[in-house]
Amino acid sequence: MELYLLTFNCARTLVDPASLADSFFDALPPGAPVPDLVAISLQEIAPIAYAFLGGSCLKPYLDRLTTTVQLAADLHSHGSEQLDHVATRSLGMTALMVYAKPKLAQRIHWIQSAGAGVGFANMGNKGAMAMRVGVACPNTADTLSLTFAAAHLAPMESNISARNKDWENLVRNLVFVSDDDSAYSSSEETPLLAPSPAEPPVDHTGLFSEGNLFVFGDLNYRTYDAPPGPDDHKHYPQPSSSESSSKHYLHLLKRDQLTREKAANRTLHGLQELRIDFPPTYKYATPKDAATENFQRDATRTQDEWQWSKHRYPSWCDRILFSSAPGSDLEPHKYTALPVQATSDHRPVALSLRVGEKPGSHDRESIRSPFPINPGWQSRRDAGRRWEVIVGVLSYLSLTGKGNAILVAIVGAALGSLWLASHLRT
Repeated sequence: MELYLLTFNCARTLVDPASLADSFFDALPPGAPVPDLVAISLQEIAPIAYAFLGGSCLKPYLDRLTTTVQLAADLHSHGSEQLDHVATRSLGMTALMVYAKPKLAQRIHWIQSAGAGVGFANMGNKGAMAMRVGVACPNTADTLSLTFAAAHLAPMESNISARNKDWENLVRNLVFVSDDDSAYSSSEETPLLAPSPAEPPVDHTGLFSEGNLFVFGDLNYRTYDAPPGPDDHKHYPQPSSSESSSKHYLHLLKRDQLTREKAANRTLHGLQELRIDFPPTYKYATPKDAATENFQRDATRTQDEWQWSKHRYPSWCDRILFSSAPGSDLEPHKYTALPVQATSDHRPVALSLRVGEKPGSHDRESIRSPFPINPGWQSRRDAGRRWEVIVGVLSYLSLTGKGNAILVAIVGAALGSLWLASHLRT
């Protein structure tokens, strides 16, 4: 089975399907067909007012991604292949979307979901959304388990320990349950077939308990432990620099926090990553930066010049890591960054790989979780969700045009009622 994973921080902006679809499958090997299954990790999918409320508020943003995937499949296959939307789950500002070729979609018999916020009051401005997907293996009664976790960790150069703690909290609080629409936002998707003879894993298991695991998203690990000084941007990498030049991006890669923290066994325990041979994925100049920092942003210039935002060190924030079950057959193909998108200050990152359609041994000793499950994970999740609704409503009323109109109407009605009451008394 051919898998394709992509992570993209959307910067709270609607994705441009035509732009992203054109390069969407850049991580496929030459001549490879449309992959069997595509999983997309999205961060900052929409402004807080829409992301925290979810549902119809979030639908226009998610629909742009479905359009992108379907257009990309059409372009790559010259109209001969398509991908069906299997499932979408979101928690706060992070979403996970899964697509599959029709024949593979028919073999997906169960999905479990897990979500955990690590933002203020455990809200989902930062956190992770995960799905565990059960795919029936051909000609056997076995089921292949694939776990996808879309994550967004703490920002800023100096917050290394906060990112490590976010990872710990995600491992402790990402607890899988059979699909529960009351817990996580979802959108229109292909109905799954009736349950297969192989039962799904029991509920209330953790991130490391089943099969192949993929963790991907804006993990926010940087290349320096403090913000840049006023002149440091003069030494940022450019595509024309040779590997021997001090301005080549490989010199920054030597300082990568994630590589250092993983080696010290402080984060992303037990997960692997392919060698990085692509430029930093963050922070590129956005149109807003262009107005304040005299940057010009267009598709032709970014090929010859990387236009960095001056107040952040270029870093590999967007990453894809994986862990395979003992005895499973997993073969990575290509790991790369896609071209800069005009809608975001992050570049999308993609990984193509093949997973053998035979379950591994699921040896719990070999894939032991680095942290135990939090017994209070559900009350923690529910409390975070209540805060999201409160913040979402307040943000919608104060920060959106429709919300302002509703607020004015409410205030007007209240004042009118007071005026009427005072006149009736007189």
